Amino acid sequence: MLIAKIAPWYVDGVVDNSAITMPFIPHILGRETEIAEFVFSGENVNLNCYVKKYWTRNINSPFYLDDDNYIIRSILNQRHIQIQKELNSNIIYIHYHSAKDFGAPAKDKIELHKIYKNLGFDSTLHLIESEDQIDGKLVKSLEHGLRMTDKALFRQELPIVLEKLKNRNSFMKENSISYPCKNKVFTFKDKEDKFVLEIKN
Repeated sequence: MLIAKIAPWYVDGVVDNSAITMPFIPHILGRETEIAEFVFSGENVNLNCYVKKYWTRNINSPFYLDDDNYIIRSILNQRHIQIQKELNSNIIYIHYHSAKDFGAPAKDKIELHKIYKNLGFDSTLHLIESEDQIDGKLVKSLEHGLRMTDKALFRQELPIVLEKLKNRNSFMKENSISYPCKNKVFTFKDKEDKFVLEIKN
């Protein structure tokens, strides 16, 4: 979904399993939040693991995570989705998400799906709400990720996407897109043989 945001002219479809729509601050700031990314628990011991991060809330650091840097990473942003739509309104979205997902709240995915639908995108949300939707083949649990394999997910959904794309011309071409945040404008664009980001204050 992030690629569809920063380079929508290169994306025809998104098949999503349990993706977050709002960045989780501890995953960006790491140890600074004192919330471990991974915890291994055993008898009489908890091992908290942190991935080294460069982002910080230290305003004097060149890696200061300001509001703009958070906003540009957010998928659930109606203003940005509207800008994305102006470049490519034909992206197909298929989402799977557990209503019991505490790591990536389902309410955010539901809201994102509503925005996509209201803006005219072809968006489908498979919200897994109860154990009777666990088939043991595609959906194996109600936890984050649904214990779903990529192979099973694409076997289920890729033919549907390809059928919808069968008679469609690709929108792939060199282009650019700009997203205003609070105090900055982020522009993602093709430049010669590179994909670059320009930030203006």
